[in-house]
Amino acid sequence: MMRRLKFLALLSWLAAGAAQAELACGDLLAKLKHKPDYLVYQGCKQEVNLQDQPLVARYRVDGSHALQAERYLRSSYGLPELKRYCCAWDSSPHFWRDRRTGIGYMLVMASGETPVRTRKAWAQIDHFELNVSAYAHDP
Repeated sequence: MMRRLKFLALLSWLAAGAAQAELACGDLLAKLKHKPDYLVYQGCKQEVNLQDQPLVARYRVDGSHALQAERYLRSSYGLPELKRYCCAWDSSPHFWRDRRTGIGYMLVMASGETPVRTRKAWAQIDHFELNVSAYAHDP
């Protein structure tokens, strides 16, 4: 029995190490799944001043592809539908975990300030931003 517990502890430790080893800055969405071309990778950096120091990958989406991007992110990662608040469109932050690695990701998609009030008119918005934050440990 003791030998089995030690073995399970070792497996758990190895799995945690593998998950952390896979976590590196870069195009996080491309590393997870096939990423559509309209999600344009802008760069990644570790936010050392934030809790748990996440890696944050930034993407740009032209307004003409925003509905497609929202649909893709909803079906692939469960991102909530974007809503209009005051003077911009944004999703609430959404947490998604990769079952293969155990790594957690926080996704947020938003427009800048815009007079556009309907989803059908999103093509009139120049672009939307998507931030994907990766956490080695839960936020």
